[in-house]
Amino acid sequence: MIRSRLILSTVLCTHLAGETLADPASLPPIGPDELAFSVRNMDPSADPAEDFLRYSSGGWLDRVARPAQLPSYGIFSIMVERLTRQVAGVAEKAGREAQAAPKGSPTQLVGDFYNAFMDVEAIDDAGIEPIRSMLDEVAAAGSVGDLVRIAAEQAAAAGPALLAMIGPAPDPADNSRHAMFVVGQSFGLDRNFLEILRLNADSPPKTAYRAYIRNLLVAAGYDAPEAERIADVSLKIETALYAHFLTPAEAKIPANRYGTLSYAEAKAQVPDFDLDLYLDTIGFSRPETLYMYEPRALAGLAELLRTVPLEDLKDYYSFRLIHEFAPFLTSALREPGLDLQEALVGARNDRPRAERLYQLFIEKLGHPVSQLYVEQYYSDATKAEVLDMIERTKAVFRRRITESEWLTAPTMQEALHKIDNFYHKVGYPDEWIDFGSVDIVPDDPVANIIALGRFDMSRELEKLRHPPKHDEFNDRSTLPIAMNAAYSPMINGFEVTAAITQAPVFAASDDAPLKFCRIGAVIGHEMTHGFDFSGRHFDAVGNLRNWWTPEDNAAFLVEAQKLIDQAEAFEVLPGLHMNGLLSVGENVADVGGITLGHEALMVYLEEHPEENVEIDGLTPEQRCFIGWSQFWTMKATDPYLRAIVANDGHAPDFYRSVAALQHVDAFYDAFDIRAGDPMWLPPEKRARAW
Repeated sequence: MIRSRLILSTVLCTHLAGETLADPASLPPIGPDELAFSVRNMDPSADPAEDFLRYSSGGWLDRVARPAQLPSYGIFSIMVERLTRQVAGVAEKAGREAQAAPKGSPTQLVGDFYNAFMDVEAIDDAGIEPIRSMLDEVAAAGSVGDLVRIAAEQAAAAGPALLAMIGPAPDPADNSRHAMFVVGQSFGLDRNFLEILRLNADSPPKTAYRAYIRNLLVAAGYDAPEAERIADVSLKIETALYAHFLTPAEAKIPANRYGTLSYAEAKAQVPDFDLDLYLDTIGFSRPETLYMYEPRALAGLAELLRTVPLEDLKDYYSFRLIHEFAPFLTSALREPGLDLQEALVGARNDRPRAERLYQLFIEKLGHPVSQLYVEQYYSDATKAEVLDMIERTKAVFRRRITESEWLTAPTMQEALHKIDNFYHKVGYPDEWIDFGSVDIVPDDPVANIIALGRFDMSRELEKLRHPPKHDEFNDRSTLPIAMNAAYSPMINGFEVTAAITQAPVFAASDDAPLKFCRIGAVIGHEMTHGFDFSGRHFDAVGNLRNWWTPEDNAAFLVEAQKLIDQAEAFEVLPGLHMNGLLSVGENVADVGGITLGHEALMVYLEEHPEENVEIDGLTPEQRCFIGWSQFWTMKATDPYLRAIVANDGHAPDFYRSVAALQHVDAFYDAFDIRAGDPMWLPPEKRARAW
């Protein structure tokens, strides 16, 4: 995955504030301040051999301030701002046209979702009554069995994943069939902040989370002492459960994710949680085996159920229900989330209401809104050009494999087979998912969310009747409106969204170095994920299989260790170093991305010598590497950086701006960087796997 998903949190969103703009022409133009490539963003007085980031981006760093409401500011937040405003405009237009639109059409679905969400007066008048029946059901629960049933009902209808989360996905050993996975419950914190739960009870982030729970409940009508008590109970429960989860670094190792237990063994691990009742309530068949995606989760849940009183579990359920549905309930519930955002990432971003829809659409109504977005904003000419770049990049990758000096013949043949079988799509799906059966109404946002949740579950149950089939552009990270590109090992393929194939990442008017070393490097990055620290464990058809000879496996680990060492030597903040194992997959992909992008550029220039010219006094190779570096330029708050380092496999962008370049030999030649210069990485420390 090319980007950090930290900016995709509902409560902790990191977009710019601004007025909703429905008219595409009224969006501000993309220029140097928005990190379109420009020599104005450089600092030509800096020596590229001394500080390449300063040389490539010093002008931008000096000139452009991070908006106070944003914890990080760079090309992704700039583009997400545009997306947010574009999508708000699309939804506003659909809202005006919904009444006359055919029932079940994207315009009716998006428009009525928008109208219901924007009726603040009615929403505030309703308070938390739209979920009162759910809260009453929890209050009436007389046993853990009742809570198991409620957890299953919520899992089937857009609610929170409580105590356990068990569901289907393609079998990693044979993705022509389905399997069931034990994932573990979700939490009140966004997944990018879960490591907070491992901190001491009096740590500032954990104290802030406790305050959020308390203040949310007070805003929902609880008296302060009761809210305080439930906050303590909830934090105790989540801390206990999360202690049994894999660490972010452990989770990057496929062997830790794909162990199996028989269904009987899994039931024995957690006797107080009725797995039969859970699966039966949702409608899942009972499997013979379960993949333990969170291998210690059931044991942790069993311990919790032995030690925590039923009333405490019920109080925790109530908090999670209020938290989950808060975006669609009274606006009094919003302030606690903003307070938590400010405490955790050092910025408070209170967006206009219509602009909050961007993330909600990604989570709930991705295909219908993406369909409207693509119709208004996306060019098929862009799609065609990016598809051509994929073929060029794949050809370079294939050649590099055949010329590899470290791969033995058996592994090389498997690697070539994997490249030849890459699945790839650009922009939007060939076939949109039909949401036409969902009853979206213009006056009940909670009912809309529940209807969408039930629709998703009905699709899951129907899919189990057939062999697995990949839904194109349907993961939250690869919806056409998502600012991202992502590789999935289980389909051995990647999708490049409509949103990311726009300026300043890609523009038809860019010269070849910028195209190949921005969107081209993104393409190479995703391809390389098939061969990174985790992706290399899957074969050409997406099955988890060891296709490596022992000597090639050992050789790869030597190259990966170079990136681990480089990352761990980098000081993000005083005394704060990166976790090399956590970030190695993305760092392998970055090196592969810029390497493939650069080499594809050089092949292109051989075919088009008329374009092999200096522009602004810079050679094509120089523009390539500067273009990459400016792409990753960013500013961020210290709390944001600490969250990235603790939770996210993506390194901070300013690290990515230079670190990958240091493994590309042509980078040193382009800027006359020599042994002894600060930017020099000795050849023996350069990762050369791909």
